[in-house]
Amino acid sequence: MSPQHPKSVRRRLLTLLYERYFEQPLDMLSPEDLLEDGSLTREDLLANVHYLNDRGLIELMIGYNPPMFAAARITAKGIDLVENHYEFNLLFPVEPGEQEEDMAELPLLVERLVEEADYAPVDGEARRSLLRDVQYLRDEVARPVSRWRPEVINTVIRWISEQVNDTGQELPSLVKIKAYLLERLG
Repeated sequence: MSPQHPKSVRRRLLTLLYERYFEQPLDMLSPEDLLEDGSLTREDLLANVHYLNDRGLIELMIGYNPPMFAAARITAKGIDLVENHYEFNLLFPVEPGEQEEDMAELPLLVERLVEEADYAPVDGEARRSLLRDVQYLRDEVARPVSRWRPEVINTVIRWISEQVNDTGQELPSLVKIKAYLLERLG
């Protein structure tokens, strides 16, 4: 098995420790426990566990054999990160498959749209609606591509367009998003 990308390893470690925490909150996993399912290699384990510990996302019990650790457990900060799907996917993205690679630019376009919506010439309730709709779109594309709901994405984009069209201006990223989706989702 060849070494994996460090972010994929860290994602897997956090996921394993998160799952264990909710099975047995006081349990810690040993290196052997973490390697048991074969999704991680010993070479990938050490540096990534220490990195997550340095970030405060997991805690380690160091035994008599440094730098190898005796056991690891997720912290409250780590749990909060795993449960914040948008941030978790941003910091530790899922290994991209073919579909993800094809849609990789959309989340970046949506981030630009968030910035543009902040400066859109809309006030009052219309502004609040616009910002809510843009956040809804952002949340939708933060999911893995396989869980995107094209009908939801298209509907939210239509809502955003209606909000902005009332001002007589179009947000540049919204135009790009529409073209991007038309090309890929039809």
